[in-house]
Amino acid sequence: MENYNNELQLIKAQIENTRRKLNELIKQSEGNLLNSEVIELSQLLDKFLSKYDHIKK
Repeated sequence: MENYNNELQLIKAQIENTRRKLNELIKQSEGNLLNSEVIELSQLLDKFLSKYDHIKK
């Protein structure tokens, strides 16, 4: 159970950090959602969210 909680906390932190970075990058790219860096970071966030969903199930 402790390992589960640790993994959950880690993935939550990764999600929040990536979300903050993505929001900042979108601002820097003047809202250009087709910017390659924005797309790459968005895909990484999707992976973290998917992993979180998988852990919760």
